Amino acid sequence: MANQEDQLFQQLFCLIGELHHVALQRPANKASFRGQGRLVHLLAHNPGAAQRELAVLAQVKPGSISEVLERLEKDQLVTRWRDERDRRIVRVQLTAKGEQLYQENLAARQRFERELLQTVTDQERATFSMVVQKMQEQLQKNYGDLLPKKRKEWQQH
Repeated sequence: MANQEDQLFQQLFCLIGELHHVALQRPANKASFRGQGRLVHLLAHNPGAAQRELAVLAQVKPGSISEVLERLEKDQLVTRWRDERDRRIVRVQLTAKGEQLYQENLAARQRFERELLQTVTDQERATFSMVVQKMQEQLQKNYGDLLPKKRKEWQQH
């Protein structure tokens, strides 16, 4: 049994690594620097979010998010402004160019997913999804205190 578990996790970690590598190398990937695509995705689902909220959602330090947002702003993908009610809060939103980038990335990701899953049946997908959900539940049960607090929001989108 332990050998099967080892093999399963080796395959899973290898698959995740390969997916990540291919996603970053594909010409359809419009993210010009690390973290850009993720922030664009988060902003598409959280327009006008506070910069600090984005840092929590992205699971990074507020200072790190500031650097990425500066680059996105320089590329005219986002706009930032001070909240009128509380000037300490900086809000962020995608520009039309940023929304277009999000739509292009979404379409490319969906094509990639279809290519990857073309030989996987609906039943196999459902079974795999159920297995992953059970693993996530056990992870939460046994190691929930070690998991990022806002992970669920990222998974929903």
